Amino acid sequence: MGFSNAFNCISLNAKCLFGYNLIEIMGNTVTLFLNVRKTFVTSFVTLRTALFNTPRHLIHVHVYVVAWITLVRQGHNVTCLIMDEYKERADDPELKKYFNFEIYRNTDPHYTTKEYFQFVSDLAFNDEGGLRSFGKMMYLSKELLRKSCLFVLEDKEMMKRLEKMDAMVSDVSWLCSSVIKLYLKKHANSDIRIILNVPNTPNAMILDLAGSPVNPAYQPSTMSGLTSNMTFIERTINTISTAVFRSFGNQMGSYFLSFAEQFDLEDEIMAMGPPAADLFLGNFDFAVEFPFPITPNVIPVGGVTAEAPNDLPQELEDFIQSSGDDGIVVFTLSTYFASVTTSRPHLLKMFIDALAKLPQKVIIQLKVMPQYDLPPNIKALPWLPQNDLLGHPKTRLFMYHGGNNGFYEAVYHGVPIVVVPFIADQFDTAVKVTSHGMGLQLDKRTLSADYIHKHVAEVLGDEKYSLAAKRLSTILRSRPMEPVDRAAFWIEHVIKHGGDYMRSPGKDLSFIQYNLIDVFMFLIGIGALLLFVFYKIVRCCISCCWGKKISHKSKSD
Repeated sequence: MGFSNAFNCISLNAKCLFGYNLIEIMGNTVTLFLNVRKTFVTSFVTLRTALFNTPRHLIHVHVYVVAWITLVRQGHNVTCLIMDEYKERADDPELKKYFNFEIYRNTDPHYTTKEYFQFVSDLAFNDEGGLRSFGKMMYLSKELLRKSCLFVLEDKEMMKRLEKMDAMVSDVSWLCSSVIKLYLKKHANSDIRIILNVPNTPNAMILDLAGSPVNPAYQPSTMSGLTSNMTFIERTINTISTAVFRSFGNQMGSYFLSFAEQFDLEDEIMAMGPPAADLFLGNFDFAVEFPFPITPNVIPVGGVTAEAPNDLPQELEDFIQSSGDDGIVVFTLSTYFASVTTSRPHLLKMFIDALAKLPQKVIIQLKVMPQYDLPPNIKALPWLPQNDLLGHPKTRLFMYHGGNNGFYEAVYHGVPIVVVPFIADQFDTAVKVTSHGMGLQLDKRTLSADYIHKHVAEVLGDEKYSLAAKRLSTILRSRPMEPVDRAAFWIEHVIKHGGDYMRSPGKDLSFIQYNLIDVFMFLIGIGALLLFVFYKIVRCCISCCWGKKISHKSKSD
């Protein structure tokens, strides 16, 4: 079965997985491990692949699940590894149709991922965002990732079961995959492939990891709020921001050094240098990204969750049809809105008051309903079939927090956006929305009902935003291969052939060699030497001529 046919076969099943079940059941999972087995009859080769995902980016798990289901349809067997803190997730019937589960034990009673997710939620609403909030997240993430890696490595029985796998696919932030690779290579003589998932546009530290060039002169740093066209001051700020993110990357990768002595990996870890991977799968597409160079081992698969819409439940469809020609507005803040009804009721009331003034019907995501009645034009649901709603012909606007998946789904369906970024890469999405002219950005620090209504009404009332969104949709859809098929193809390709041939030679060069500092110094030295020789020749000529002139004058006298 070809990749395209496989994707068509799983479309309906994937809807459930990407809906309530996926987000609710896997959204808080600590780690995701998939063990993939496939026998290629033509060569009688058995491939076993393990895929991990990090605690910090569990909300990004569903980005690649459809690709993994495609691999299942291709004959692979997939196993998810989760912490016992969420062991009940393994009983979900929808997930069990595709994946097996293994559960590892949390041996630290003071360690809990739920506290981290609550911290991120609080930070999203309270902090001003930018590098300061990102720094706080990185600090806590480092310990979270170190602990999760330790739990896995200490489970000797599970590590024994991983000995025969051929590859691991993990989130790019979970560099424990490199430690596991070294551990298995030394203690089990098993050499595995590593594939890293990049859940959004790769920043400087990820591009460094992949060996791709980074130039702050035109590549805006994460959360900088800049485009690729920068003034001198902006390039200066961007250069500093890029350096800061590179330092974050060094700090995030340093945690695995603590495992060297404990697991007898001192020589291997010191020899390895920066953690490497055979392949990077990035959830981005240059149809909507600011252009930047990438090496062959970075594969764009942006818009994995965007697809043709499925039919909606009849009750929801009836509500949408009642909107008439005005259409509907879809509003969600994803997981960050989970507790806003009780923890920040004033914020919820602000949005409801603004949306109540619209002639459009509004569908919002609320896990906890407010104590008061909602306006007649607003319908609240605990979960939204987001892609299906954005693909509905009556959808006029998408207002949300700026997540990468929602952005690509809106672009895919040509829906204009009002984005309210709260934290991290959501600010990057906001810049892309405004720079492409497909919507407006709201500042979370100045939110009010009138402020929200003004911007929403402007995007709804001006056709230029809708036209810009439709233009981007046409570009995004004009691609020879669907991203889910592309991701599945490259995973299988790397399992079979490895990725060393795509690895940038620049990874083996020192800072001086990579930036040609030694070459420039050599050329400057040669130039200086030539100038010195030229100076000596000229001086000698002048001296000779001047000496002859003086001698001739003396004879004349």
